[in-house]
Amino acid sequence: MNHFQFSTIFSSRRKELGVTQEQIAQYAGVSRAAVSKWEKGQSYPDIMLLPKLATYFNISIDTLLGYKPQLTKERIIAMYAELAQQFATKPFEEVELQIEQLLQEYYACFPLLVKMSQLYLNYAPKAPEPLKIALRIQELCQRVREASGDYSLTMEATILEAHALLMQGKADEVLAQFGEDVQVQYGVDQLIARAHMMLGQNERAKAVMQVSLYQNLVFSVSTATELLMLEVGNTIYFDQAVRRIEHTLEVFNFKKINMNATLIFYVRALTGYAMQNRPEEAIQYLKKYANLCPTFKITSISRGDDYFYLLEKWLQSEMQLTSVMPRDEHSIKESMISTILDNPALAALQERADFKNIMMNLQHQLKI
Repeated sequence: MNHFQFSTIFSSRRKELGVTQEQIAQYAGVSRAAVSKWEKGQSYPDIMLLPKLATYFNISIDTLLGYKPQLTKERIIAMYAELAQQFATKPFEEVELQIEQLLQEYYACFPLLVKMSQLYLNYAPKAPEPLKIALRIQELCQRVREASGDYSLTMEATILEAHALLMQGKADEVLAQFGEDVQVQYGVDQLIARAHMMLGQNERAKAVMQVSLYQNLVFSVSTATELLMLEVGNTIYFDQAVRRIEHTLEVFNFKKINMNATLIFYVRALTGYAMQNRPEEAIQYLKKYANLCPTFKITSISRGDDYFYLLEKWLQSEMQLTSVMPRDEHSIKESMISTILDNPALAALQERADFKNIMMNLQHQLKI
């Protein structure tokens, strides 16, 4: 109980009510010396006395103990960032122990369960037993889905659980959960925006549409980028797809509003060209990738700009928990290098002098 604030709260509350230690002792049926030790933090009352003491002070047991079963968004983000940093320097099992202690204490704080599931997912490759971590993610997400009663948290937990199932090779279960075909989109965001307009809330309507457009753009670029790998054998289609995606990235300033999507596209493009045995095109996109990586900052995962000028506020409020950087900065920079050097499709390129020079310069700039 050393993380509780019982002694401080007990002493302050007693003084607020203007009662003595002796009066408390008589009420609780203990010695005055025992009450004195409670206030000094030298001991704690028997658990059976807590309801009686809380009633006397007219506060809840949680308040008396200084215990908060729910954490604020800010606190969860801080915990996530701190644990992510520890994953960069400490053994996985050591950080895992801290996470499990947090989960044990705040098992009813569903936003924390979702965030720790995401943390586990992002660092599972470092785990001695990744499948064990996948099962833990699945367990946490199932608890959120069954007990939270929060639509947004339930949806996020469902997506994280699907990733955990794929880690286990359980593709059939993912299809059983989501279906095998594309779902119809019903344009709910537009209805929300129209409702705001009818109420004269034009600024809120604009914000809804900007956020909706941003999310749909990111999703579209991500989908088109993944489709590249399925069309490597169709050179004409592949080239057309690369041009269209890159044009979209430039028009909507993705290097600023979502640098991650841009970097992933460059990797997919250079990988595809390497698989097509087109080294010059592959090197061209490796250069673009290497030029963009050093501009990465811990705050650059998602941002607004002059067009999406209402996006920043949304990212800082509604998406506060999901816009936090998924991994620590050092691990992200390491992955920028390993994504290229550990890619088997790029093995032939690695013998080229220009490839070596680009990667050597990138490692120097990233200080990796």
